[in-house]
Amino acid sequence: MWKILSFFAQFYTPGRFIMFIRTAGRKVKFLPKILTIFYCMQDKDTPKFIKLALMGAIGYVILPFDLVPDVFAGFGWLDDAAVVAAALHLAGTYVKPEHREKVRRMFPFLKSS
Repeated sequence: MWKILSFFAQFYTPGRFIMFIRTAGRKVKFLPKILTIFYCMQDKDTPKFIKLALMGAIGYVILPFDLVPDVFAGFGWLDDAAVVAAALHLAGTYVKPEHREKVRRMFPFLKSS
């Protein structure tokens, strides 16, 4: 499992992440969850192995080719959403209220992140 996470983590860079948000962000309904992962990953209190998993999740989402290509309308983002949900579940207690608050400030009309 760690080899897979390491593989996808190599595709994460801050520049690629910003470009992804600019180009695909409006199409991705789970963007607030991705940003929650990002803020958790940036936190100095998050353990390195959790950061690797979160980085791998973001890397997987950023990749244009994956299990189900993102160009398939309706289905392309399902595998990405599942990876993000799994990463949030894994991060669990390391996702702090302040991470969620940063996302809420970016998306003030959301009920939860």
